[in-house]
Amino acid sequence: MRISTNWMQQLGLNSLLNQQARLSRTQTQLSNGLRILTPADDPVGSVLAMNLERTMATDRQYQSSIQTVQARLGLESSTLDSATNLLLHARDLAVQGLNDTLNDSDRAVLAKDVWQTLDGMLSLANTRGPNGEYLFGGFESETPPYAFDQSRVPPSYVYQGDQQQRQVRVSDQRVMADGDTGFAVFEDISSGMGGKGIGSVAGKQSLLNTLYTLAEALDGNFSGPHGAIAGSRDVSAGLDYSAGAKSFDLSVDGAPPVGISIAAGDYPAADALAAAINAGIAAASLQDKVTVQVRSGAIELVSLGNGEDSSVGISNDADGVLSDLGFADPTSGAGADLSFHDAATGLLDDMDAALTRLTDIQAGVGIRLNALDEQMDVLAKFLLDNQTQLSDVQEIDVAEAISRFSQQETALQASQQAFVRVQKLSLFNYL
Repeated sequence: MRISTNWMQQLGLNSLLNQQARLSRTQTQLSNGLRILTPADDPVGSVLAMNLERTMATDRQYQSSIQTVQARLGLESSTLDSATNLLLHARDLAVQGLNDTLNDSDRAVLAKDVWQTLDGMLSLANTRGPNGEYLFGGFESETPPYAFDQSRVPPSYVYQGDQQQRQVRVSDQRVMADGDTGFAVFEDISSGMGGKGIGSVAGKQSLLNTLYTLAEALDGNFSGPHGAIAGSRDVSAGLDYSAGAKSFDLSVDGAPPVGISIAAGDYPAADALAAAINAGIAAASLQDKVTVQVRSGAIELVSLGNGEDSSVGISNDADGVLSDLGFADPTSGAGADLSFHDAATGLLDDMDAALTRLTDIQAGVGIRLNALDEQMDVLAKFLLDNQTQLSDVQEIDVAEAISRFSQQETALQASQQAFVRVQKLSLFNYL
């Protein structure tokens, strides 16, 4: 085989370029601190590193979610503390109001304090979270959970949120509620007044309406409730009666039952359904005696009169509409005349029930916060373990790399010197 000068030069050049490439790769590894620069360097290690990085990214997202939930629950906890303090103050005022040595003017002074307490409670119920969303609105987080509705019978505070508790995933197998709805905290509270407070129905009372009733009673403006009944079913999503009209019997203020018809149609929301029932009531000429409205997603029928002669009753579930709305067949509700002492004594029971509810919710918040702290510790350990494993897979052994770099550099320098000398091995250099 003939070995030409050109071929010898090319071999030498290729050797130099290979040496330089190896040296450059080692230098890049030292600069980046990584052993695997491309998947070709270690296919198995590259896949393992990618899986570890993906797992760590997911765990960091869980940590971020936990921090968000902790912030909301921490704010909820402090809000509940403030609500408890306000409620205890209102209870003290109710006890003072029961003192028989006080006259109407003295109780009116106490009422002013209760009105201020009520304003404070409304502000707490409409607290915004760290991201600007309302804390107690459930999924209706852009709408103030509570508002005073002057158009209702009787005028009262209305919950505008929903009853769905928001859940946040904090690990692959675990979700955590990031708060509580206003319905659970302030609304669905058993009433010691037997449903005789302002806006109370079926033995349930809103904390805000409890304070409202107390303020009105101290001012001498509350004598008794309207007769009212409310369904137990949340019909916020409406009902579809496209197949045909529905009917039931309605009795108001002790009068004989009258048939009420609901026109056929698809009612997409509770308000639309209430309007249809009110249309049936108007057709029966009872619009001046009773009205239908929505309370926390449920249908409520209220007599426009109040006191012991006020009542509402429904029956005849042949079409199934009462069951659809969450009413038993039959269902009735009556008003009552109350003295101040009867009202205030019942309101004390309502406030005690509300205090118990706030305490229970507060305990639940504390349990969730403890669980989140534990989950955060678990995720921190997972991240540390995965980071250690990732370092073992892809990070370079610095001592070995420096030694290899030194050897490769020496080899390159030797190759360069040899190449220069080989270039001089030509007859032309001696002619």
